[in-house]
Amino acid sequence: MDLDIRRNVIEKIKNDDEKTIVDTINESVVTGDELVLPGLGVLLELCWNGLSENEKMNIANIIKNNIHK
Repeated sequence: MDLDIRRNVIEKIKNDDEKTIVDTINESVVTGDELVLPGLGVLLELCWNGLSENEKMNIANIIKNNIHK
């Protein structure tokens, strides 16, 4: 992934409060626009890097359980 994408996503949200970040994620998911997928990946990466192994397993479980819905 191009590092400029990471930097741009981080710059765009770094001063946002939690509600604005949630709104941004929700809007990205609702639109289904594949162009926002790299940005969502950056947000997942930011989250992932700060998680414990147990939290990572919980998220992996949530993803696995929602694949077949």
